[in-house]
Amino acid sequence: MKMQVLYFSKNGKGNAEALATSVGRTFKCKCDQIPPAYPCEGQKLVIIVYDNYSSPAKQLIDFCKDLSPERASNVAVISLSASGNKGIGQLEEIFKANKVEVSGKLELKVSKGLFGYGKLTEEDVKKANDFAVSIAKQLFEHLD
Repeated sequence: MKMQVLYFSKNGKGNAEALATSVGRTFKCKCDQIPPAYPCEGQKLVIIVYDNYSSPAKQLIDFCKDLSPERASNVAVISLSASGNKGIGQLEEIFKANKVEVSGKLELKVSKGLFGYGKLTEEDVKKANDFAVSIAKQLFEHLD
């Protein structure tokens, strides 16, 4: 299965990493931070998990601009924000310009606390895993 799970968080750790690790574990696939140690190459699906509490960071934007159909033919995005409905507008525009298919978007509400990010719930993790499985089943025939 040509698939990767990548995460980005401005503080380097946190909910995005925990969620991405859980999704990666579900598929027994590579999970790495953005920018990854090795660039994506020939991936059928790349799942990007990121904290969406402010405008996307330069590293995330640069990584998305570098994606092409040769590197990743499909992306699915899981964003974590205080409202749960912030959207992925700027990233989606980059993917469309690069002709990379956006196979799905999931927005989770994870409130930001006074001393950092809120806590992920089991329900959030389940939603993310169910979302990833549904996208993967559409793209990988052997998962049906």
